[in-house]
Amino acid sequence: MYAVVLACAAQVVYIVAYVLFKTAAGRMDPLSGRHALHAAGLLVRSPRWLAGLAVLMAGFGLSATALVALPVAATLPAYGLGLVLLLVVGMSGFGERPTSREWLAVLITVAAMVTAALSVLPVPPGHGGAVPDRLGAAAAALPLWKAALVCVPSLAVPLWMFCVRDRAVGGRHARPLTGIAYGIGAGVLLGATEVFGEGMAMMFAAGRAADVPSSPHPYLFLLAGVLGVGLLSIGLQRCRLTVIVTVVTVTAKTHLLLSATLLYAEPWPREPVPFWLRAAGVGLAVLALLAFPRHERRAPLAPRGQTSPGSDEPRELPTVLPLRSHTLPVVPPSRPGGAPPVPPSQISAPPGGWPVANRQTHPGNANLGSVKIEWR
Repeated sequence: MYAVVLACAAQVVYIVAYVLFKTAAGRMDPLSGRHALHAAGLLVRSPRWLAGLAVLMAGFGLSATALVALPVAATLPAYGLGLVLLLVVGMSGFGERPTSREWLAVLITVAAMVTAALSVLPVPPGHGGAVPDRLGAAAAALPLWKAALVCVPSLAVPLWMFCVRDRAVGGRHARPLTGIAYGIGAGVLLGATEVFGEGMAMMFAAGRAADVPSSPHPYLFLLAGVLGVGLLSIGLQRCRLTVIVTVVTVTAKTHLLLSATLLYAEPWPREPVPFWLRAAGVGLAVLALLAFPRHERRAPLAPRGQTSPGSDEPRELPTVLPLRSHTLPVVPPSRPGGAPPVPPSQISAPPGGWPVANRQTHPGNANLGSVKIEWR
């Protein structure tokens, strides 16, 4: 029972860390993976971001301790319940409003985690007893080729995003992204971090702490963790908290479930019903990622717009510049014989036959004037 409590506490701690990352990144200059050293300097100079990193490490510790006593699939409902807390924080603290497709994706995520957890009920005997010794021995004897099967794909796609695809969306007709790519990339990296953290926890539980420095676990843990937190911070600065964290959670837990089965002989059910429940859980997780919209919904147009015929969406009219006033200057006439003109203030009435400038107003525009020359 204490392992379930630890798993729930780990999810709460994770959300606190994500909120700290979100608020810290929002106060920074724009982060970019194409300028990794500059982005790293901005992150490490933020006390709030460093506090979030410390909280996240505590969450890793709680999660790894829970995974020593329980199978990975048995801890998944705790993370599903944590998504409810995430939605409350995102909607109340950051004013985020998920769309109908995003609500559907969240429900599919919860269904995926519950379905995968049903495949291990009741919990197999031995967890919390002699199994840590066996799993700790398997973690200590982890061959490098198995570690590479998990680590290399986990690093390849996020590094490609860092170096090639990390460009801000711009342009007149560009639609902002919801951050699915950032969430998947960070989720894969953080899932690998949890995998190697679980390996170290199993070695500690089996009394093999002296073998930890000579194993690949701590080094791959740090490498994947640093890149994962960096990519997560970039995504949280540009996109919404609820979308990024939900995608990170479903990606990381699916990665953890599959990788622990490969590396540490995590039991995969062989009976037909549990087997298909586990497979259905993985399939629903993939479906949840596909259900998330890739682009943000369009912002409503200005209220001064008008609705076009046959369309319910308001359409903004183009801005019309005001017409300029083209008024001809009134030049006082010269006196006969080349004498200089008399100032208007000294003219009581024009002599007969002299031209008089009469300003008339255009009937369609009060600002547009014309001059009519009359002869008297």
